[in-house]
Amino acid sequence: MMREAVKNKNATGTALALLEDRVALEEGKRQVYGSQIGRDNETNKNYVLPLDDPDNVDKRRAEVGLGLLAEYVKSWDIILNVEEYKKQLPELEERHKRQK
Repeated sequence: MMREAVKNKNATGTALALLEDRVALEEGKRQVYGSQIGRDNETNKNYVLPLDDPDNVDKRRAEVGLGLLAEYVKSWDIILNVEEYKKQLPELEERHKRQK
């Protein structure tokens, strides 16, 4: 329903991304658009919460009118390297579960 609202210009892509990502993470799944950021309490560094299919996130973001994830996360002092992120993903999922 929300996707249809975005298509019909009755809602923004940002609203869709925020809603879908929050719901997915709350259900113990990975987010789709990378809109949700976590903070590591030990290192005090921010990170992109668990993300599904990081290789294609920018394609999904573009489909709903969002810019590149690497640009979006700069405001949290995150430098996104997709290959490194994929290696860290299992650890990020564990961290997210612990901090919930």
